[in-house]
Amino acid sequence: MLSADSPPDDVARRIADLSEQAHRALLLRRLLVVWALPVNVALLASAVSYFVLGTPGWGMTTLVSVISVISVVCSAFLLYRQYFKVRGMAIELRELNQARREQLLEEVGSGDLLSAHKRYRVYLPDAVRAYRRQARRYRSVHNSLQMVVISGSIVTSVVAAASVSMAPARWVAVGLSLVVAVTAALSGYGKYRERSVNLQFTADSLEREYHSVELRVGKYRRFDSEQAAYAEFANEAEVLLDEHAKRQQQVGPAVLPDTLV
Repeated sequence: MLSADSPPDDVARRIADLSEQAHRALLLRRLLVVWALPVNVALLASAVSYFVLGTPGWGMTTLVSVISVISVVCSAFLLYRQYFKVRGMAIELRELNQARREQLLEEVGSGDLLSAHKRYRVYLPDAVRAYRRQARRYRSVHNSLQMVVISGSIVTSVVAAASVSMAPARWVAVGLSLVVAVTAALSGYGKYRERSVNLQFTADSLEREYHSVELRVGKYRRFDSEQAAYAEFANEAEVLLDEHAKRQQQVGPAVLPDTLV
């Protein structure tokens, strides 16, 4: 494990490598979530329909039931393992970022206003990562709810049409309609898409200011002194955070906890 005493290049290289590994692990976890939810729900629905209707025969019903149970158990086990793997990577990556930040703070020093502004800039990437993490969370919730609404509406229409000739299917159609209605109401009330867009916009804006002040591009080209440039940077960052808070208040109360930790 690398620490703050490690060379800066080693810490930065380790952060880059671990970030790539964490990205691949997250993709795998998302695939497992798709397997654990929509695929298993479809398998279980097929098993229940075969059991209720009884048209394919007991052999096919038993086969589909066994496959459904195996799929649910395997997907739950793999998703459980992948969850803790991703969590371990996130903890290690956070520790590496802390070590890197301590190295940067040692280079900056303290004691004057310019140093305070530079130290403020050192902590800004943590806020950017937090905003983006929360934006991905809200975006995932929004996409999941929309998937339930769309797929539920289609399945409800099919079941409602089948209920004309099969009375037991009417209660299934009623249950599916209730699920679709509740999901659509939750999606509209939570406004997860708007929250995700706001968080992503703030993260991108803060990151642009973070790089612009160091490279002296954009609005920072007009400053001759480093102290004036960093003072403007701190002001712009605070303005962006204040505007973000106002936009979040306009969206309304969050159904999910709006935390950045």
